[in-house]
Amino acid sequence: MSVSHPLAADDSHANVERELQRPGGPEPAASGDAGADVPQPSAASRSILPEQLVVAPTRLGLESRIEFRQVASALIDHTAGGTGRFVIDCSRLRSIDSAGLNALIIIQRRAANRRIRVFLRDLEDDLQSLLVLTKLDDLFELQDGQSH
Repeated sequence: MSVSHPLAADDSHANVERELQRPGGPEPAASGDAGADVPQPSAASRSILPEQLVVAPTRLGLESRIEFRQVASALIDHTAGGTGRFVIDCSRLRSIDSAGLNALIIIQRRAANRRIRVFLRDLEDDLQSLLVLTKLDDLFELQDGQSH
């Protein structure tokens, strides 16, 4: 099964995106995930940005959760703490399972530790209802595609 690769979707993040796609793989990160290889930006792109954007895969679940979480974590690490925003573009997201929900929770906690707000952009009504049902709706801020 093919996994959708979430990428930074803003031109200002081109260095981060290039690093995530660098041949030979990413550098290992010094993060809370023991043994996980988390993509790291190159030395030339280590500036902290006020907002990062990642595109969620079509299906966020058991097969895609690790890659999505790693990319999101690397981007969170390069978002300005305290004033930064982390946006997950959910316009392509059509389904999410418990593993995908857990990935969102881990991403939100990592961002919260750095005082970064997490926004879910263009989340379908059914998936919004799932967040309410699972009482996870208070962890995220919802926005449509036109608001920034």
